[in-house]
Amino acid sequence: MKSAGNDTTVLELLVPGLLGPVPPSPQAPPKTPVLDRLLARGRPTDSLGGDLTAALLERFGVDASAPYCLAADDPEWDRAGFWMHADPVHLRPDRDLLRLFDARHLVIGQDEAAALVAAFNAHFAADGLWLVAPAASRWYLRCDSAPALQTQPLAAVIGQHIDGFLPVGADAPRWASLMNEAQMLLFQSPVNRRREAAGQPAVNGLWTWGGGLWRPPTAADPPDRVLGDMPLARGLALAAGIPLRGDDGPGLVEVGELAKLLDPAEAPGRVLAIWQGLQEALLAQDEAAWAQAAEALDRALQPALAAMRAGRLARIELDVCDGRRWSIRPGDLRRFRIGWPRRPRTLAERAAAPEI
Repeated sequence: MKSAGNDTTVLELLVPGLLGPVPPSPQAPPKTPVLDRLLARGRPTDSLGGDLTAALLERFGVDASAPYCLAADDPEWDRAGFWMHADPVHLRPDRDLLRLFDARHLVIGQDEAAALVAAFNAHFAADGLWLVAPAASRWYLRCDSAPALQTQPLAAVIGQHIDGFLPVGADAPRWASLMNEAQMLLFQSPVNRRREAAGQPAVNGLWTWGGGLWRPPTAADPPDRVLGDMPLARGLALAAGIPLRGDDGPGLVEVGELAKLLDPAEAPGRVLAIWQGLQEALLAQDEAAWAQAAEALDRALQPALAAMRAGRLARIELDVCDGRRWSIRPGDLRRFRIGWPRRPRTLAERAAAPEI
């Protein structure tokens, strides 16, 4: 643990979806005075990752997400073998292509997941594949040997035609054949016949990605605290042996909890916080939910801004996880830049336009 003090107290916030894109609201835009000020006064820097998963992996010095998510979902897992995400999805024909919808649209029951997993394992045992579902909506695939594949994360494909996102590499043809076979197996399952009879979308595909081996994190300077409840954050904190505090939703912990962790008496060092509410709203194409999440984030950051003004916080990092990041220090809140407009752009204005 690093020593407390205003030279070491840092809040790093990973906030995918912060800058939309979101169409201009015909109604009242969200009120985000804290975020408006931080973005206006911050210094743009390069992001450490191209998406939320990559940003987290980079900060802990590991290269595969599946083993750490599995460790979070199944604490009794023995940490052995090569594992991939094998997320259950619905593939819907759209002209001559297939469009992917993730488990948020499926409402999979644990009994349904268990039945589909059992059918998969009985069929593919000879192929060296073994599927587990420690959570009804998050499945993982063990491979006897690591396939030579480059894959795309599920978040990049949701709502998209899958053709431009399929795995590539030396083993891609064999893998495509196996996954097509899996689609037919799942489609014909009694589970899906019952779902379709009830008007529910079929669980008719697996999206495989993020494969690798579990290794202790190698980052020389990992965070001292992690805030957030996404499985990858929980698994990486567990692997690194650092404290994790989170809630059961896609946002941050309560404002009071964040304020407490930014108190030097708590010796927080670097606090890494993950806020997924904006990204979740974008994936759902829900502009009202995005505005609500933006205002909730703004409220949560009020104690951080107050701590910085009081000299108790050395830096705030806002990482949008798309290549854009802002670094804000106490002096930035006071300095004046030549050419600044009298009124800084609001978050809603930034999210409605591609420019920084």
